[in-house]
Amino acid sequence: NIINKNYMTNFISKRGQVSNFLVMDLFEQARKLEQRGKQIVHFEAGQPTAKLPNRVFKKAINIIKTTNVGYTNPLGIDLLRKKISSLYLKRYKMKVDPKKIIITFGSSAAFILAFISAFEKGDTIGIAVPNYPAYKNMLKAFDLRLKPIFCNSTKNFNFNFQSICKFKNLKGLLISNPLNPTGSLLDSEELKKISFFCKENKIRIISDEIYHGINFLGNDNSILQTNNQAIIINSFSKYFLMTGWRIGWLVCPDDLYESIKNLAPNLFVAPPTISQFVALSVLEEEKYLNKIVEEYKKNMELLYTALPKFGIKPVLKPKGSFYLYADVSNITSNSANFCKRLLNKYGIVLTPGIDFDPYEGHKFVRFCYSYPKKSVVEGIKKLNTIFF
Repeated sequence: NIINKNYMTNFISKRGQVSNFLVMDLFEQARKLEQRGKQIVHFEAGQPTAKLPNRVFKKAINIIKTTNVGYTNPLGIDLLRKKISSLYLKRYKMKVDPKKIIITFGSSAAFILAFISAFEKGDTIGIAVPNYPAYKNMLKAFDLRLKPIFCNSTKNFNFNFQSICKFKNLKGLLISNPLNPTGSLLDSEELKKISFFCKENKIRIISDEIYHGINFLGNDNSILQTNNQAIIINSFSKYFLMTGWRIGWLVCPDDLYESIKNLAPNLFVAPPTISQFVALSVLEEEKYLNKIVEEYKKNMELLYTALPKFGIKPVLKPKGSFYLYADVSNITSNSANFCKRLLNKYGIVLTPGIDFDPYEGHKFVRFCYSYPKKSVVEGIKKLNTIFF
């Protein structure tokens, strides 16, 4: 038989042709500069930088020594699902059946399960612009259509009822609350209006709640409180500081349970065993975690006060997450080039807004303030030397 050597290079799926994040190039460049001895101030991370307390790691070591680290139940260990159910009762004053809580390989796996189980090829999903860039890439990979809903002109740079009420033909609506990159929050009344609209028009809501817990106003609101057909996605990566442990969860509506129950083991076999046991310990660290949130708020206040002095205008005062989105259009017409210049000349790393908004993002940058206070202060000092 003659083997055609070119056969395997003839076809590349369009679904797999997605763009990378621009910030990853900046991060790599920053790493190389640091290796050469240059001091870099980081504002680009999409993750917490605080560490879990040592007692959590001691428990993890004990688990590794004493537990058979094999596969668990494909939907997650029962005790963790029950503990998360208790979290919903405490945080949202609502009962969630532990059976409906599906433990996943990070929130990414939860999104995959949600998109496959709830939508058909060609369905249209509405998302806010600006928003987390992986959303649009995931939708493309699953042959779903994206309907951008522009939020730059809304008061809180996020969905509101007025911004979505004309889109009655959507099959799905992806809500992020708090929103990355702006840190804006939807209050309970706005969530109720959106929830009612979606139920009335049979639009499935996917609610990204992975920044819940990082709320500077008090209690979080979940769309689940008003819409039992919504798919809720959460994670241990942000508030719970477990980014690299890759553990998240999904709250599954009744009508999708059988589908997701069968998809999960076929796609992922089971969530990471050790990570699930560590998550059990981390759920008991609320006091420690809330102190970290207090540090985020202090860092946010520092940035929010300082940036306007440099002509960098926050679009709003963040109410949650650890991000601040700022308008730099009076400084530059190209935020990507602006970020490259800040890095190479001054050693400051920001995320260009084009990552979150391909239409207007050239006017904006995102600051992440999950770093230690001294790093944030150093960054402000550097900006001061640049602009004054």
